[in-house]
Amino acid sequence: MNQSIQECILYSKDLRLLYVEDNKDARTFTLELLNRFFTDIAIAIDGEDGLKQFKASEFDLVITDLNMPNMDGIEMSKEMKRINESISIIILSAHNETDFFISSIQLGVDGFLLKPLELSQFAQTMSKVVEKIHLKKEVKLYQTELEDSNKNLEQKVQERTNELEYKVYHDDLTGLKNHTAMMKKINNFTFETLVLVDIAGFQKFNDLYGLSAGNTILIKFADSLNEFNAQKTYTLFRVYSDVFAILYASQEIENDHSDIDIQRLIDSFKKFKVYIEEIEAEVDIETTIGIAINQDNLFVKADMALKHAKKLKKQAIIYSEEIDTSKQLLKDMHWKNEIQNAISTDNIIPVFQGIVDIDGNVIKYETLMRLTQFSNNEEKLISPYFFLEASVKTRQYDKLTRIIVEKSFEFMSGKGIDFSINLSFEDLSDPLRVQFLHDQIAKYEIGNNLIMEVLESEVVSDYKMVADILNSFRESGVRIAIDDFGSGYSNFEHILRLNPDYLKIDASLIKEVVTDEKSFTLVKAIAEFSKELGIKVIAEYVSSKEIFDILKELSIDEYQGFYFSMPSKGLELIRDV
Repeated sequence: MNQSIQECILYSKDLRLLYVEDNKDARTFTLELLNRFFTDIAIAIDGEDGLKQFKASEFDLVITDLNMPNMDGIEMSKEMKRINESISIIILSAHNETDFFISSIQLGVDGFLLKPLELSQFAQTMSKVVEKIHLKKEVKLYQTELEDSNKNLEQKVQERTNELEYKVYHDDLTGLKNHTAMMKKINNFTFETLVLVDIAGFQKFNDLYGLSAGNTILIKFADSLNEFNAQKTYTLFRVYSDVFAILYASQEIENDHSDIDIQRLIDSFKKFKVYIEEIEAEVDIETTIGIAINQDNLFVKADMALKHAKKLKKQAIIYSEEIDTSKQLLKDMHWKNEIQNAISTDNIIPVFQGIVDIDGNVIKYETLMRLTQFSNNEEKLISPYFFLEASVKTRQYDKLTRIIVEKSFEFMSGKGIDFSINLSFEDLSDPLRVQFLHDQIAKYEIGNNLIMEVLESEVVSDYKMVADILNSFRESGVRIAIDDFGSGYSNFEHILRLNPDYLKIDASLIKEVVTDEKSFTLVKAIAEFSKELGIKVIAEYVSSKEIFDILKELSIDEYQGFYFSMPSKGLELIRDV
């Protein structure tokens, strides 16, 4: 990394930079980093000022904030591009602002950086942009030489220009056209189909056999694409790292053979092998494919399809609106703002739902999280069903967990009432979160009344580690429940290793226990299995007398659901205990 930073500084020092930032503190902080790379920096305090300076002078690079008064970064960049189409622009932002990023991509900016700037991220982005600027300068220099030189030098200069242009638009390793060439071609012509092909698990080949073997795989893979394209006129690219692309122009698929070709391509990769000299053996190469057909933003849509195929572990997926992640990104950003606002206004609260015995007597409570919203002076409690996944993606989950733990512990402290909190195996895998829980249990002396409901997960690989952590809480008097038991991840052997005090049967089984014989049989088996092991069973989502009566026949120990009570705010609830 130090070497790449030094190379970046070397390339940057002779460039003229225009830095546009309205926030004085951010400007001061960022300039400390920029001064390490650039010796000639002009500073503008907003978009209008930046555009004014840009019109009055020449710059090699513009680094600008997004949100600014008078004129934002996008509008300023548009005006600059009208003046100088080839100007290199890097966008700074403190947030993942999807709309702005989409506008920036369409505008053709050269890179994005999230504030506050990190040296490694900055250096990585700058290395690519600065190299591109220097290549542009070299091309421009040789073009100028071509115009100024006499006829005897024209051929030599042209050859050098062609070499540089080739380097700009081609991948050195495979000889295929690169990402820059692909985007230029997509933007300038009409295309109907883009196929992205990713070499699955490519990094493992580099790790196991070395970079030389990895390069061999990339070269051989490119050769196989060229063979596939030998009788066709498609355009091939190495987009980045281990991702390749095949671009179909509309006039190239008039006979509607593209679907056949795509299937042939997929089939050919199922048999693809590469001989690795380092191990003197062939290795099987697997691929993942994303396809976009007749779409705007062809590359973006094909990339979405590729990522979705990876997520579902499928070899190939064609883009459709159902897998479009941009809408989900907007939804996540909405909930990020809602959560942030709720945290800052103290509107993340615990509510409690009673758990009853076979006679209907409340014997304990489950703590549940709610986000409070107000509309027309009416309070609305939002379930985490709507925002919990977004909180994980936007790194707010830990803060929410800490708020609910501390508020519920403080509320229940000294009341002598048993209550439970919900945790995941991922929570127990975080040493800082585990230590926080230990600290809060000790602070509020709540261990003997606390039950940890642990939600099963398919990602758990080390059950011994989880068992050891749970045992450390048992030393403080905490009891353990396995939540959503029977949901699909359940494994009796694993459960035995965790030695829980309670099993909470998954709601999907309880809801159907009256009408579905399989659900009834599973619930009965879980109840009998647990009784033999001395584990108490809790049925959640009990919504009717019919369900309650059947569960009583199965000797379920405890019950929870809307049939008995709705989740309520703590003060109202405890008054009824």
